Amino acid sequence: QLLQNTNVSELDTAEDLRRKLCQAKKEKLDLTIKHNQELSNYESQMVKLRLEIEKGEAVRQSLEYELAIARKDARLKMYAAEEELSDAKTKLVQLQVLNEKLQQKVAETEKTFHIAQQKWKEQQQRLVSEKDDIRRTCSSEYELLLQERNKLESVLQIKRNSGLLGKLSSLSVSVNSGVKVICKGRCLIGKCIKARKLLASKEQNNALQNMCKKMKDVEVEHNGCTELLRRQATELEYSAEREERLKKELEAATVRIKKLEENIEAERAAHLESKFNSEIIQLRIRDLEGALQVEKASQAEALSDLEMIKKEFKEVENAYEREKHNAQENLEKLNVLERECFSTNKQMNEKIEEKKKVIKDLSERLRNNEKTCRELQEELAMAKKHQVFLTETYENNMRELELLLDSFAMSGQRTAGTCKDKDKPPSLSVLETLRCTLTAYQNKLEDTSNELGKMKALYEKMTKELEIYREKMCALSQDLKEAHNNLADANKELNHVHTKCADSEALIGTLKMELQNVQQCWEKEQVRATESENEIQKLTRAYQKDMEEKLTFLHSLYQRLVAGCVLIKQPEGILDRFSWSELCAVLQENVDALILDLNRANEKISHLEYICKNKSDTMKELQQSQEDAFSKMAEEIKAQESCWQKEKKYLEQQYSGLLGEVHARAQEYQETAEKNKEKIYVLEKRREKLALENVSVKNTLTQVQKEHSSLLAACALLAGALYPLYGRLCAMSSQRDLLQDQVNIYELASQEIRTLVHALSDVEENNQDEAKLKKRKFKGLIHVFRRGVIAVLAANRLKVLAKSSSSLFSWVDDFKEGIGVLVCIGDSKGKRNLSSHEDEQIHCVEALSWFTSSNLLAAIVSSVTELQDVVNKTDAKPWLSGHSLVSVARNSFSKLMDKLNVIMETVPLDSSRSITYLEEDSLVQRLAHGLHKINTQALEAGLCDRLPIMKITASLQKQIFEFIQRLHTAEVERCSLRLKLSEFRWNFSEMKKEADKAQNLQEQLNMFKQSKLIIHERFESACEELNNALHREHQAQVLLNEQAQQLQELNNKLELHSSEEADKNQVLSETVKRLSEAKMELRRKDQSLRQLNRLLTQLEQDKRRLKESIHDVESALCMAVK
Repeated sequence: QLLQNTNVSELDTAEDLRRKLCQAKKEKLDLTIKHNQELSNYESQMVKLRLEIEKGEAVRQSLEYELAIARKDARLKMYAAEEELSDAKTKLVQLQVLNEKLQQKVAETEKTFHIAQQKWKEQQQRLVSEKDDIRRTCSSEYELLLQERNKLESVLQIKRNSGLLGKLSSLSVSVNSGVKVICKGRCLIGKCIKARKLLASKEQNNALQNMCKKMKDVEVEHNGCTELLRRQATELEYSAEREERLKKELEAATVRIKKLEENIEAERAAHLESKFNSEIIQLRIRDLEGALQVEKASQAEALSDLEMIKKEFKEVENAYEREKHNAQENLEKLNVLERECFSTNKQMNEKIEEKKKVIKDLSERLRNNEKTCRELQEELAMAKKHQVFLTETYENNMRELELLLDSFAMSGQRTAGTCKDKDKPPSLSVLETLRCTLTAYQNKLEDTSNELGKMKALYEKMTKELEIYREKMCALSQDLKEAHNNLADANKELNHVHTKCADSEALIGTLKMELQNVQQCWEKEQVRATESENEIQKLTRAYQKDMEEKLTFLHSLYQRLVAGCVLIKQPEGILDRFSWSELCAVLQENVDALILDLNRANEKISHLEYICKNKSDTMKELQQSQEDAFSKMAEEIKAQESCWQKEKKYLEQQYSGLLGEVHARAQEYQETAEKNKEKIYVLEKRREKLALENVSVKNTLTQVQKEHSSLLAACALLAGALYPLYGRLCAMSSQRDLLQDQVNIYELASQEIRTLVHALSDVEENNQDEAKLKKRKFKGLIHVFRRGVIAVLAANRLKVLAKSSSSLFSWVDDFKEGIGVLVCIGDSKGKRNLSSHEDEQIHCVEALSWFTSSNLLAAIVSSVTELQDVVNKTDAKPWLSGHSLVSVARNSFSKLMDKLNVIMETVPLDSSRSITYLEEDSLVQRLAHGLHKINTQALEAGLCDRLPIMKITASLQKQIFEFIQRLHTAEVERCSLRLKLSEFRWNFSEMKKEADKAQNLQEQLNMFKQSKLIIHERFESACEELNNALHREHQAQVLLNEQAQQLQELNNKLELHSSEEADKNQVLSETVKRLSEAKMELRRKDQSLRQLNRLLTQLEQDKRRLKESIHDVESALCMAVK
């Protein structure tokens, strides 16, 4: 059974090994499949990327072409807009001149109108006075006549009865004649008055008619001018709308140009990034090549080891197959023997032996359990000792922290330097210090809130006062708005002109460069043109010869067709190719075509004659209808003339009424004119005051403009200096992130190597750790003291930095996180030992004084004066001004930086700090020397927790070498054990043969007993032989027991070796997997490097193509511009 068990175990191990081999092959196949899939994926991605790059190039080319077209269109539109603006300005000037002339004419007409009104008023007054005189005389004469009549009537009544009838009749005749004379006088007076009125009215009518004519002429001219003005206004509005459209199109074009430029810049940035990445990749490739060489050497060694292992494994398999074959034969023999031997006598022995085996196994397990219990007790004691040591170290650390906090407590607050140690929890003293700081900050917040309330009240008072001042300033600002608007328009025009000049200068520079290129191309093209002209002349000569031959042939054919006769001549030129019958057929076809054309022409002529007749009839009808319409129009004109005469009379009547109203209004206007004179006098005084104020405002404006231009130039220089520095800072931060990632990867790799070293380290190091723990106590205390000192130094440095800092704020970009720019204040006197509230007030005052400092403004203005002079004189000589502008800008920037260095003396720079830190006597250098000494002592004593990487790798190599040696020794032992096992099996087979002999003797004895014919001597000899056989069997049983024990020990050893071999196989499989993974990674890296090299070559080719295309486009643009 033992042999069966051993054979079964060997079969199981063989099957396990085969399964492992199959699994390894399957894994290898899977890895190859994955590798091929990844290769195909990467190749498809590469194809996609190439397609995207080609699309991007096509898009970029189209965008560049659109950009060129847009620039060309924008230039043409700009030129057109400028021409239209110049035309509009000239028209405006002309219209202003016409408007002034018309205003002068209107003023002259108003003056003549006022003079005529005055004359008319004087004539009316004269007429009224004459009328009053005539009425008075008439009334007086009428009263006298009435009195005389009354007297006569009284006389007649008294002397009626008398006989004086003759006298009465004579008196009545005389009275009647007097009345007639009076009536005639009255009529003459009325006629005179009427004649005078008619004369005055005629004179007035003539004057009024002349005035009306003049007014109508003026109105006609005014209407014409207004129409011209309206037309010009509409034209101006149209031009303004067109300008707005052009501006919008310009803005859209500029936006597109900006987008295109941004795309080009982005592509350039991507190209630069790709270059930078390619350089980084090249450096990485070099590093990887070095690592590859090292790994190839290690890989070669591993491959040689693997080949040795494979050879040994093949030998083991061959031996295993032999042993398996022998085991099968032995099994067959054993089955026969077991059936015979263990059937009857040895059942009890087997049971006893099994019980003994169980007892032995249990006793061995008990011993093992006791050993494990002892080991666990020892480990518990060690853990308790370690725990006690840790508690003591923790208490010592807490005491040292409390001492440090008590010793370095400043202004009621304790420094929390040791809180940086993340492994230890915060103590009660640290919590108390935090509570103190929080209470202090709460008190500060309450003080600041109270001060904010006061400041808000002051702010409200100041706002009220500001509103009062604003109301006062509104009156002045309204008067100054017009001047500001005019100045703003002029400044805008100036800025526009300056920008145009700058653009034109840049364009001139680019165009000159393009001209040089175009001239070179032109010279080349001239040579080509001369060559092409020679070829063209040759071709034209040949073509002319052919044409002459064809023309002669056609002319002869035409003459023949006209003459109607065919003259046969010898064929010449082209006629050599055709026969006479072919020529006849061709001529017949041409004649038929001509006849058809004649018929069609005759049909068209008849059709056109019919159309002409119809048109003549329609023309006659139209003439008759036109004559009828003219007659109707004459009648309507006559009727309109009669209506117009009636309306003229009505209008004359209305005009006479309106004249009276005009006289009344004229008096009102005179009164208002006197009032306006007084107002004008007051306004002139105000105008003089405002003129003085305007002069002062102009002076201030000139100063403000100078300051504005100088500040703009300084801001441009500082912005041009700041943004590249910010870009470099961003690049440095990105490089720092890359280096940090590489450092993290390096640390992870080193940690994995350390874990491997710790896992493969021997048990002897664990025993040596107890001796080293006591030595580490003193070193740990030194490290704790060093941490405390560093924490105190950091706190003091932070205090000093906070006192000497002049920073206002730090700006961080939202898109580029972690990259900030510090903004500092100049002329700051540093922080004193004051409270936080006073410190904040001083900081705010310093910031306000810095933002409104006159010294800074004077420094900027004085340093940028030369640059302003050159900018104002740039129109005369653009080339000389460009060189002088750069030199003057450099000088002004150097002056500005010198003055800013004088002003910003208080702002600390990093260079001074780095110099102080690098001094030999500095604290940082001393601490570094001390740490170096401690680390060297720890390395010499073997107490360092973290060894350097080179030593760790060396130790790892040693451990792997020892591991391989152990494997080799284990395999040698295994072979020796298998040889012993084969010897034991041979002995066992011999013992079985002796047992068979003993059974045969027993059978013979039984036969003798049955036959009872056995002789005494034979009986004794048989007994002796039986005793000898029994003794041999007893010896054989003893040997079998010993062999069984030895087999059990061998099985135990084999199990241990198999477990050790399984562990070693696992470790080897893991190492093989890691090696295969490393190989795969190296292959992938090689493939990625090859792909990147291909991409780089493709990118360089694409870059060359783009340069060539850009050069071609530029040449085409230059030709188009020409």
